[in-house]
Amino acid sequence: MLMVQLACPKCGFVIEEYRADQLEADAQKQKRYQYLKKKQALCPSCLTQTTKLEERRVDVEARPETAAPEVAKAPVEAPRAAEAHGPTPLCDELERGPWPSHVTELKKTRYHLQMYEESLSRRQTQWGFGGYVSLPGVAAGFAIRASARPEIAKGANFVRVLPPAGNFYSAAMLSKVCDIADRYAYGLLHLHSTGGNIEILGIPTERLLEVVSALNAQGLDVGSTGDAYRNTVECVGPARCDAALIDTLGIRDAWFRRFLDDVQFPRFPHKLKVKISGCPNDCTRAVQKSCIALIGVFRDAPKINGEQLAVWVGEGGDIAHVASMCPPRAMEWDGGRLTIDAEACTHCMYCINKCPAIRPGDDRGVAVLVGSKLRGKYGPLLGRVLVPFVPLTPPAYTELFDLLHRIDEVFDEHARRKERLGDFLFRIGIDEFSRLVGVEPSPHQMAEPRSNVFFHWAAGGPVGGEKEV
Repeated sequence: MLMVQLACPKCGFVIEEYRADQLEADAQKQKRYQYLKKKQALCPSCLTQTTKLEERRVDVEARPETAAPEVAKAPVEAPRAAEAHGPTPLCDELERGPWPSHVTELKKTRYHLQMYEESLSRRQTQWGFGGYVSLPGVAAGFAIRASARPEIAKGANFVRVLPPAGNFYSAAMLSKVCDIADRYAYGLLHLHSTGGNIEILGIPTERLLEVVSALNAQGLDVGSTGDAYRNTVECVGPARCDAALIDTLGIRDAWFRRFLDDVQFPRFPHKLKVKISGCPNDCTRAVQKSCIALIGVFRDAPKINGEQLAVWVGEGGDIAHVASMCPPRAMEWDGGRLTIDAEACTHCMYCINKCPAIRPGDDRGVAVLVGSKLRGKYGPLLGRVLVPFVPLTPPAYTELFDLLHRIDEVFDEHARRKERLGDFLFRIGIDEFSRLVGVEPSPHQMAEPRSNVFFHWAAGGPVGGEKEV
């Protein structure tokens, strides 16, 4: 069997390989092959950065199919894919030890364990992105994992289930989702994905609509795929957290009522992700990972409970250390009284996290940041402040959602095909983006202070040269 391999030119580690006949017949594999040949790659074996991979054509023996081993356990309803192929010594090694093993759980399902074994032996996943399956009634479609080893597994569809706000499930609802996964798929749930969804893995294409119907019957919907709004991710908010400044759960439910069409029917140049954090601690990592980040903030000074502070200090609390570690140096402790400079305070939550006697102020709202992501044309980007404070008006949150709608309309109209919002913002700049959205410029939008006071930049380029006095 003739194989075409792309290998590291330094150590010879095979980074990607294809069957020659597949490469000639499959346009998608040919496209990926040409892309990898030109792409700068990092060898996972020797960690060398290579600008061009070495191409090899080698004859290898066809990998024999092995008989399924006998299993002494009680029979199950359907044959388990994990037991349908050869030995898995690397996976077996991961079952050793007293801790719970993910391999043990995988063996209880119909997951193709041999794919994982091959991934471990080759030090590279044997699953790849395979696009989407679109079906009538499910416009956002279903994601597919393509297989690099079709003799083991031909690929797998999976569906993303949109969870209730805060990821609160009743035990009965979760049990019904498990029943659906057992009946139609591998019997395996990915709970939760980085997008905050439950993923039901390994659904045959012909049974996708049955799965959607079964989920709908339980009051659940599917989505979070394609060039649409993805599932929002929100922190648990006031339901469980004492640091929450806003009702993240209420905002999330109102957001879905307002934007559900754009969740289920893709229309944007690329996907849009929204994350909601109840305070600047940002437990959802919205400033790192979301196209649009909604962060609960407060504008007035933190509140100090003098009596509670005295008790906390008496019990060993070191308020002097907390004051000395305040990032903007806005706190002062004279040994008996604590003061906070409201003008200097940046509302970073440091003192609030450290001392139970210091609580957030009462003038609360949302800061809207845009453009963060982990991958894309320009690499990882952190979110930029677009509007530092938006007041909240429950239950519809009209002012906030009108702003979000203007953002997605600008993105839809001006971004290039398959360009993330962060890449679009990076390309046109925050000034032009603010103008298109209709937002007044703010000092909060600055990435960094001006570093050269000898030059003043205008539309025509650098001018001047005299030092200001």
